[in-house]
Amino acid sequence: MKNALLLTTSFLLLSSVFAGCGSSEDTKTSASSAPAGTTAAAKAPAKDVKLTFSIWGSDAHKKMYEDIIANYKKIKPNVNVEVMIIPGADYIQKMSVLMASKTAPDVIWMLERGIPQFMETNQLEDLSAIKSDSAYESADFIPSTMDLVTRNDKVYGVPFSTPPNMMYYNKTMFKEKGLKTPNELYQEGKWTYDEMLKAAQALTSPDKGIYGMNLIRPAGWGTSWIESLQTLVWAFGSDFFSKDGKKFTLNTPQGEQALQYFNDAMFKTKVHPKPGDQTAFESGKIAMQQDLLSYMGKAKAIKDFEWDIAPMPKGQGGQGTTLGYAAYMVPKGGANTAEAIEFVKFLSNKENMTTTSQYFVPSRKSVLNSDAFLKQGPSPESMKTVVLDQMASARVRQGFVNFQKIDDKMKLNFDAIYTQSGTIPDILKKMEADVTPVLQ
Repeated sequence: MKNALLLTTSFLLLSSVFAGCGSSEDTKTSASSAPAGTTAAAKAPAKDVKLTFSIWGSDAHKKMYEDIIANYKKIKPNVNVEVMIIPGADYIQKMSVLMASKTAPDVIWMLERGIPQFMETNQLEDLSAIKSDSAYESADFIPSTMDLVTRNDKVYGVPFSTPPNMMYYNKTMFKEKGLKTPNELYQEGKWTYDEMLKAAQALTSPDKGIYGMNLIRPAGWGTSWIESLQTLVWAFGSDFFSKDGKKFTLNTPQGEQALQYFNDAMFKTKVHPKPGDQTAFESGKIAMQQDLLSYMGKAKAIKDFEWDIAPMPKGQGGQGTTLGYAAYMVPKGGANTAEAIEFVKFLSNKENMTTTSQYFVPSRKSVLNSDAFLKQGPSPESMKTVVLDQMASARVRQGFVNFQKIDDKMKLNFDAIYTQSGTIPDILKKMEADVTPVLQ
C-alpha cells in the first residue's frame, strides 16, 4: 500500500504543478454548481426513513455534518439523519456490541485498526455498486486509499480521511525565546527528536504550567498508545508488531529507546504532560502538540497567539509519519440499507468531500489537489509541506481482527509506565509476554 500511495501521491504533486491554480478553481466551481443530489442521491424513497450516523468526532464535526444533512433533505425531504457521537476510546468496542446485537447505526465512521475485524466477520454491506455509478466518479479516489476497504474486488467502505500526523506549534513562544521554529529546522534538515527535546526544554515553564511538547492527543484518541506513539516508535527504528501482526517486535534496543524517550519527557525532563493532564494546545500552555488535520478547526479559533504546523521530527529510523485512515461504512442487516448507501455516496461526493476537507485530508484526487484544500490551513505553503509532501512516505497503522484483546493487554502494560511501576526494559519484557499469546 505504501508503494502505491508513493506513486499516486507523487503523480498528484506533479499534476498540481502543471495544472496550476485553474484546475482547483474549476473543481470547486463544478462541485458547487451541480445540484447536490446529482452525484450521490437517487430519487427520494416512497416512505419516511430515519438513518443514524455514528462518528467519534467533536461537536464541530457534528455541526458540519448536520449542515450537509440539511442539503440532503432538500433532495430527500422524507429522509432524516441523526448524528451520534460515540467517544473515540470506546468506539470499536461499542460498535462490536452494536453490530453483534443488530442495533448498529445505519452509517458509521470506522478507522483502520477496526476495519479488518468487521470485514473478517462479514458484518459490512458490499458497496461495490458505487463503482458503476458514473455520476459518482469513483475513479477520482486515490487508488491506494481503497486497498484497506477492498477484498476480493468487493468494496466495503469509502475512505474520507487519510491524514498524516503533524506537529502544531506555538509560533509566538518560539519567537519570544528566539528559537528556530520546527519548520525552519525542517527546511535546514535538522528537525529531529533531539532538537525537539532541546526546544521543549527551553520552552517548558513549570511555574506557569507550560509544557514544551505533547505527543498524546488530548482529544479523541487521547488514551490510545498506537495513535499517539506509533510515529515515535517508527522514527526510532522499531515497531509494535511484525508486518503480519503475529509477533511482538517492540522489545528491541530501538523500541526501548523510543519508550525511554517518552518516559523521560514525562518524568525526567518533565517537558511533557503526565497521563490524565488535559492541558490543551489552544490554552497556550503547550508549545508543540502532535495531532491531525481534524484539530485544525479548534486551532483556527485561537486568537491569543500565532501558531503553525510542521512535519513530525526525524529519528534514527526516519520520520516515521503515520497516515491515519477513516472510512464511511454500512453495517450489514440494517432496515434501510439502500438509503444508507445513497447517504454514503452523498457524504463522499466531490462537493461534500470539499466541505469535510476543513477537518479531514480528502481521498479524492480533485479535492486533495485543490486550492480550496490547501487554504484550509495556516498557509498553503504549510499545508503542502506538512500534508501533501508527507503523504508519499507516510505509513498506515496496522489493523487487526482481534484488536480489542491486543489493546487490553497493551494498555495494562502502558499503565506500568504511567505509574512508574518498573523500568522500561522490564516493562517491555512483560509486555511481550502478555501480548504474544493474543497475537498467535
